[in-house]
Amino acid sequence: MRLKGMKAIVVGGSSGIGASIATSFAREGARVAIIGRRQEKVDAVLTTLKSIGPHATGHAADMRGAKASTSAIDAVSRQLGGLDILVNSQGITIVKPSAELTEEEYLSVIDTNLNSVFFCCQAAYPHMKRNGGSVISIASISAHRGWPLAAHYAASKHGVLAFTKTLATEWAADKIRVNSISPGYFRTELTSTLKPERVALATARTPMGRFGELSELAGAAVFLASGEASYVTGADIAVDGGFLAKGL
Repeated sequence: MRLKGMKAIVVGGSSGIGASIATSFAREGARVAIIGRRQEKVDAVLTTLKSIGPHATGHAADMRGAKASTSAIDAVSRQLGGLDILVNSQGITIVKPSAELTEEEYLSVIDTNLNSVFFCCQAAYPHMKRNGGSVISIASISAHRGWPLAAHYAASKHGVLAFTKTLATEWAADKIRVNSISPGYFRTELTSTLKPERVALATARTPMGRFGELSELAGAAVFLASGEASYVTGADIAVDGGFLAKGL
């Protein structure tokens, strides 16, 4: 029960990595709220969370834009009775050659993966300023490499690392720790659309020779949210089966 009594919001908690983190937080004793775009997906995850802790709550919202992010974070923080942990797990991608990418496609990924992360952090700050807190954003192994066919996605994740390091230095005096996690390849909705040849390449490039299970990632988030990481800020933890460590 490393997070007992703590209040956590998981943006993007209605599926994939976010849902797995929210579930792990609940099992560690946190009072958890999830935010997702679609009410039916929020409700589905909420059923699991409430079976662990009856105080779990969910909120459906499109988090793109400062106004939307602030409104949702404020409302959910009031429901929780405060805010100790914010997880930014919102994310989309479009696999497409850079020369063919439309402005709409580019902006949709940047707005969701990068701008929303910043505005959610900004909205969480007043709630954490008095008593401190932990912000955890989901980056990607693409934040550390060039990423063919996903320039906009890679740029957004590079930006998440920049926000993480910068906010960590700005907010340390307020006892707010800001860190990120860079997942490798996991079985999620986001990777379910990958073509077989891309799956084969990803597996071959990963020293452990397989995609990760979501339960193998959630532990890093629990660590960063807990008191065990009390002197960890501005860090990025790669949970990638050795992908970033491998050379040629």
